[in-house]
Amino acid sequence: MIGLAGVLLAAVPVTVDVQNVTADVPKTLYGIGMEDVNHEIYGGLDAQRLFGESFEEPTRGGTAAGPSRTWFLAEAEAGGCTYWQTNRWHGGRASQQLAPGGGVVAIANRGLNGWGVPVRAGKPMRGHLWTWGRTDRLRVGLQDRDGARTYAAVDLALDGTVDGWRRRAFAFVPDATDAKAQFFIRASGAGSVWIDDAYLADEPANAFGRLGCREDIAAAFGKMGVTFLRWGGTMANAPGYRLRNMPGTGERTPYEGFWYRQASGGFGVREFVRLAAEMKVPCAFSISADEDVADAVAFAQELKAYRIPLHVQIGNEEGLPWFKQDTPDFYRAYVAKVRRLVPPMRAANPALSFVSAAYWRDDAPELMKIAFDGTDGLVDYWDVHVNTESVAAARASAQELKRALGRLRAWNPQTTMRLAVFEENAQHHRHERALAHAALLAGARELGGDLLTSCPVNALQPDLQNDNGWDQGMVFFTPDKVWLQSYGWAHQMAAANHRDRLVASTCADTNVVVSATRDCDGTSVVLHAVNAVGEPKPLAIAGLDGYRLVRATTLASDDPNLDNPARAPDRIVPTDLTAAFAADATLPPFSYTVLVYEKPAFR
Repeated sequence: MIGLAGVLLAAVPVTVDVQNVTADVPKTLYGIGMEDVNHEIYGGLDAQRLFGESFEEPTRGGTAAGPSRTWFLAEAEAGGCTYWQTNRWHGGRASQQLAPGGGVVAIANRGLNGWGVPVRAGKPMRGHLWTWGRTDRLRVGLQDRDGARTYAAVDLALDGTVDGWRRRAFAFVPDATDAKAQFFIRASGAGSVWIDDAYLADEPANAFGRLGCREDIAAAFGKMGVTFLRWGGTMANAPGYRLRNMPGTGERTPYEGFWYRQASGGFGVREFVRLAAEMKVPCAFSISADEDVADAVAFAQELKAYRIPLHVQIGNEEGLPWFKQDTPDFYRAYVAKVRRLVPPMRAANPALSFVSAAYWRDDAPELMKIAFDGTDGLVDYWDVHVNTESVAAARASAQELKRALGRLRAWNPQTTMRLAVFEENAQHHRHERALAHAALLAGARELGGDLLTSCPVNALQPDLQNDNGWDQGMVFFTPDKVWLQSYGWAHQMAAANHRDRLVASTCADTNVVVSATRDCDGTSVVLHAVNAVGEPKPLAIAGLDGYRLVRATTLASDDPNLDNPARAPDRIVPTDLTAAFAADATLPPFSYTVLVYEKPAFR
């Protein structure tokens, strides 16, 4: 093989020992993690098309006059006014008053970041809002950004009772397609009306929509072949993150979040569990380490209705050094919280398993032993967060996982505690992340059943949104589009080519990461290969005599710093390499390649 510089490249020796099974690979390995970073949930997975629906945010001017800052004044005639009010509310601590004054006043909402509410001609939408008081006419609908054309509208019937909150449902069918429409609420005539907790979504077309999910995002999860879902992250450390604020009844409760002052309980823990059940995959979810015991026990009993494996994590990253939590006293306090919650929850629902969120510190074994000694026998897994910034970082993280497992076994050779990776972290979503994810999976397979799953985060990211450095979405979206980043495709390739048995394999080149698996009877072998450098790597594969290559798929880019932007969502996608690899057995530069071999059928 001639390299890019015109130099003859020596073949890299790779050996596979199909008969030497070294681990059983869990089917749950291919997980994804979600938390409300960069509006991954509220504004993303949540089917809600409005943003700031509870009017919790003050006006832009800081006075009472005007709309809440996520809304804007769309129309005002003949003295019509609107006021942000904190003297009356339905769900949170504020509402919006519309006072037409005999004229007209209207407010409008354009969704997350003002990007627009996507509407499609003939596609039904439905929603509701809560009102107090009455005006001669209250109208809701959809229009273009200038308010010049109305796509759909309906009058809401206000009953004779002025005092008391009433839920007003509506439905309509837009007569045009517009990715950047706006939703309006228009009051006219005499009187005054308070508005709170507005909701607008596409009419559900399948079970995911009925759960309150964006159906196109749920479809993207299915495309990736996800086998495990994780819900949690730093959002679980917010004071308002409590089960009572996420009732799962279809109503929306605002609360103060971690990353954002206003968070929504409209899509919370309960909806997430229902999503996993609909996808028929196991899941893990965080509850606050300070959760009310009675609420936690009631939730544990509620979870008996589900037939998927459920894993409850107590807190999230408890012991972060940058929060100055890395002290023995903090870890002891966390242990006490675990011991307060887990026994009564397990008694209420013995089918649940539990996960420690004590922040794993490879460099602080003395702190780790405090957490281990206090939770051994209580929790089933320890969540270890790893770095997948690069292939080198991923390989180091795989070694860290092995050391962590070794420490658990050294502290108690009879322990049943195992590991889970609920966060593969980086600060980018470039193609290099795809290679790092594939490299981490190669090391993760070696832990076999001692590792529950490995979940890249964050599963979702709005296009061009990076509020806090976590610029690492697998699935990107705009209000009307969804597409996979390169490492979302790497995840799909790994999951689609799962085999149950890891077999011994070696590679003589440190820039190439290989991992070999086979099915139970050995008729099919899969070789996962990562080429971490910018030159092709010809392979000399030994140990597969009697097998033939039936499929080769690669995910490659000449530049590892590229991603899949909205203007070119298919720039880096899997391509078929079967014929080319059969001819020269060469890995492309900066690539993750999956090679599938089978024994010919004997007749």
